[in-house]
Amino acid sequence: MAIIAVAIVLAGIVIAIQLTRPTTCALSSTNPLIFDQPEAPDTLDPQVTFSTPGWGAVQQVYQTLVMYNGTDYQTFLPVLAKNWTVSSDRFNYTFHLRTGIHFSNQVDPVNAYTMWFSLYRTIVINQPPEFILGQNFYLPGLSNLTATPQEIRRVTTTMTTALNTWNFAAPTTTQIAYMEAAGQSFQVVDNLTLKVNLGYGYLGAVPYSYVLSTLAAPVSAAVDPAVVQANGGVTANAANSWMQANMVGSGPYVLTSYTPDVGPMVLSPSATYWGASAAAAEPLNNILQPAKSKIQLNYQGTTQTEVQDLKSGAVAGVSLAYAGPSTENELKGSSCVTVRALDNVYSSTAGGWWIYMNQNTDPFTNQSVRAAVVHAINYDEIINVAFGKYATRWVGPVPPGYPSYNPANVPMYQYDLNLARQEMNNSPWPLTPTGGGFPGTLNYEYIKLGDWETVATLLQADLAKIGIHINPVGITLDTLYALQVLDSNGVCSSQAVPNQYGGPFPIGQEFYTSDYIAPDDWTQNNAISYGSANACMSGYDNATMDQLVIDAAGNP
Repeated sequence: MAIIAVAIVLAGIVIAIQLTRPTTCALSSTNPLIFDQPEAPDTLDPQVTFSTPGWGAVQQVYQTLVMYNGTDYQTFLPVLAKNWTVSSDRFNYTFHLRTGIHFSNQVDPVNAYTMWFSLYRTIVINQPPEFILGQNFYLPGLSNLTATPQEIRRVTTTMTTALNTWNFAAPTTTQIAYMEAAGQSFQVVDNLTLKVNLGYGYLGAVPYSYVLSTLAAPVSAAVDPAVVQANGGVTANAANSWMQANMVGSGPYVLTSYTPDVGPMVLSPSATYWGASAAAAEPLNNILQPAKSKIQLNYQGTTQTEVQDLKSGAVAGVSLAYAGPSTENELKGSSCVTVRALDNVYSSTAGGWWIYMNQNTDPFTNQSVRAAVVHAINYDEIINVAFGKYATRWVGPVPPGYPSYNPANVPMYQYDLNLARQEMNNSPWPLTPTGGGFPGTLNYEYIKLGDWETVATLLQADLAKIGIHINPVGITLDTLYALQVLDSNGVCSSQAVPNQYGGPFPIGQEFYTSDYIAPDDWTQNNAISYGSANACMSGYDNATMDQLVIDAAGNP
């Protein structure tokens, strides 16, 4: 059965749809099982990939100490670790690894030394997903908050040499002593025991509540030290080109063919998978089970191709992460596709979209204008027209489905055009019988995917009623990522003048998807000043809120 989830957030709106293909409908191929995806992975290095296609591929080949218990993201199953304990103050996690684990080459073992290499490799190469570990962990003997540049350079050099030259299958007594030394983030106890110590990352001395979530992320996967060393090694603050297109892991699949950026990718069951006996002893541990058939991933690039492939049975499943309900409505007419609403937890993890207003740019410097906007949006119309009624409201930085979602304390904005006009009249740009409002037109960027053009048109009409006129500018997702960062002059690309992307964009559409499944992942992006959603897009800056976010990270 194919399962496809689509999740969207818009100014307090979340939509989640599941498509399933009944088993009675024949597939053109069951070995390999074929899946369509709209884009290829950014890289196949688990400690570098920062895209949904990349995560999906590497998690079939590489393994982590623990993994989510199926759809229950609050409990965890043992994978490379057989069990673990947590200290009473929640600053120390001790993992006992299974015996007999090896990589697919059947030569190199997976043990505490391997995990020490892998986790510190993430810190040293310092690629985009590094923050998942970096919020709590850092280089041996250093704290992210107090280390001097000289100390960082010294330890980085030491670690780069160690990661490139040590034999982690048989380390020397001196090397073992270094890995066993106290005062570091990842501490070897013995060859099958690893102690993970919090308090060294940029969050500081916080007993972080979501450690297991971060250790289940691909960035925490075990990679083979010998393979890395033989194929380019470890370079500080840089990716490894060989690892970008090749995979040697300990998981149930091996990579048998792949042309980067083009595809298809073929993953085959590992004939040397170590976990077969462990899986038999733990039949309910779904993440340990051996692979049963090949997987072929086709990178089609167009939603229409994916829709036709799914309807015809050419594929077992598709990824429609950026498609809108109009696509799902097209599939509803197929006898081999069933459409139903998903539980909120799936929408909470698949991705979110919302509208930002930049508080450093008029008219959004004024709080009354911002209040006018949120009350001028006809949420029900957007739900019904753009999203085919497959939507519910979402309020606050934490998505519904998480325990910390608390709509009682953060009431939803209500569509109230009279109130919106009152708020606008309290601003420096009041309405008049003949018009009024903010003079000129504001560029509004939206992603040219799914039904977002329809949303932009509806929003344009809503805001015109309160004297705010927007010019919708369609952009790609890659352009959105470019807008979130500083340009060569140190100016936010979204607000720069002149603007190479069709801006500036004082108002627009934003996007985020879970990097690991925890409410803290969202608050650190959406509610903290230096999150990607705020620094360059909304211009939000609030030190008090920043501290509340960090404190909340330690509250279970």
